[in-house]
Amino acid sequence: MTDKAVAAIRYKNVSKHYGAFTALDAVSLDVADGEFVTLLGPSGSGKSTLLGLAVGSITADSGEVALRGRDVRNLKPHQRNIGMVFQRYSLFPNKTVAENIAYPLAIRKIDRAEIARRVANSLEMMNLGPQSHRFPGEISGGQAQRVAVARALVFSPDLLLMDEPLGALDKSLRTGLQEEISRLQRASGIPTLYVTHDQDEAMFLSDRIALCNHGKIVALGEPRELYEEPASEWQACFLGEANILPVNGWRRAADHVSVDLAIGTTVTAKARDMLAAGTSAALMIRPEYVHVGEGVTPAMSAVDATITHLAFLGPRQRVSMEMADGTPLIADLRPWERPGHVGDVVRCGWNDHHSRLVEC
Repeated sequence: MTDKAVAAIRYKNVSKHYGAFTALDAVSLDVADGEFVTLLGPSGSGKSTLLGLAVGSITADSGEVALRGRDVRNLKPHQRNIGMVFQRYSLFPNKTVAENIAYPLAIRKIDRAEIARRVANSLEMMNLGPQSHRFPGEISGGQAQRVAVARALVFSPDLLLMDEPLGALDKSLRTGLQEEISRLQRASGIPTLYVTHDQDEAMFLSDRIALCNHGKIVALGEPRELYEEPASEWQACFLGEANILPVNGWRRAADHVSVDLAIGTTVTAKARDMLAAGTSAALMIRPEYVHVGEGVTPAMSAVDATITHLAFLGPRQRVSMEMADGTPLIADLRPWERPGHVGDVVRCGWNDHHSRLVEC
């Protein structure tokens, strides 16, 4: 939830069922004015259903959806003043780039001079000037998606919805358009609800991420918060990579927890306040916080592991290992570090404040 009195969009206890399948289960979410919120989750988790409820292509079975405090149940899609960008560009093939961008203004019967001004601004803003007289079949996929974004923004919508808009593009194009989308959204201040299954994309773009699973929002917060403070093993592994070490038991102290690892080593870690005594748990450490060999200090929690694979990945090197009980352990080290060779048994360690006890 946000602390804004009137959210750009508000979902309150919204549910949607398709026969025995629950697409949404009493979901509540606010998007504040000017905010960029990403719905992140696996296929079938309810992300696109939430967008459909906002735009009017889907009707909720129960609950409320409001745009700037106005109940949308009696509003037709064209009355909602929402911009929409899809994964497939949905451009008119028989209209030029400029005509595609102008279309939302034309159907709103905006003055021709004003249409020309806004289209010219959009073309400049999206670096599409040279393509203005071309047709969609004559431009690249990245340029086509720029046109789709410009068309969704040109009429200054109250809300922008984006449904995996970069999913059909290759990695280099996605990276460039992520930067463009972020720049445009910050400049325009238009509140945005964005759907993706790409964790890096969500982390790059978002003010907040709503992590979705089985029709529920299971976590909501800023990217750093969700990454560093996951509540569960599933959340830790879905949002980034994580080492998950099995534990035999744990005990809460004043400012930490004492954790008995399954391999027989006792370490200390940080636990979320919501983790109740007796909860089945595991120890989570992100790969970038694991040190190997000479990088391990006496102040760290540490275990022994056997190197099973080494991979050079440019800005980092991945060290894959296996602990004595068969539990995998990975470390992302700087390129110049020398962890050892495949088959070596090495000491691995981490600072206690970089480990988290998570529900499993």
